[in-house]
Amino acid sequence: MRKNGFTFIELIVSISILVIIIASVYSAFNTGLRIYKKSSTGQDLQKIRTTLLKIDKELKGAFFFSKIPFKGAASEAHFPLVIVKQNIENIYIVSYYAEKDKNRDSYKIIRKEKLFTDNPQDKKEEIKDMFSAVSIRFEYAYKSNDPSKNYEWQEAWGEEQKTLPLAVRIYFKIDDTGEIYSKVIFLMQGALGSK
Repeated sequence: MRKNGFTFIELIVSISILVIIIASVYSAFNTGLRIYKKSSTGQDLQKIRTTLLKIDKELKGAFFFSKIPFKGAASEAHFPLVIVKQNIENIYIVSYYAEKDKNRDSYKIIRKEKLFTDNPQDKKEEIKDMFSAVSIRFEYAYKSNDPSKNYEWQEAWGEEQKTLPLAVRIYFKIDDTGEIYSKVIFLMQGALGSK
């Protein structure tokens, strides 16, 4: 005579099948999550590469102009640049700076351009949010007095230096993994002005 219920072996087989199903669902979910994170990081890196190419192009186009001196600090850089808009060339003051993001524990890299004019009412600013990073730092190269070195780095560049730096180095971290990215941009006008 058979009793209602499961035998011990039937119970073990049922639990084993349930564990295999749960493990499969978890594995599929975890794989999807990793692919999403990798895709998101790839998009962030692509945005950063595009931004760095833009910064590179603009810094290489910077020139010495006594009315708009090149200024830089650890978290920002300001320089004159000729920009063509609607087939008209104008001098703009271009700024890149790090601004603390209020919603997250990171910084937003901001690009600001302002038309250089003697009339204060003509000064319209255009501001763009470029990308987010956990940290960012600018450094500026100058010609070294030490014959064994061509140049040295400093964290600030003031208008009293009356020339452009030889190069600008940008350090940044996009996440908390600790990986630091850097880009060195050599300024043509800075190299010419330092001879």
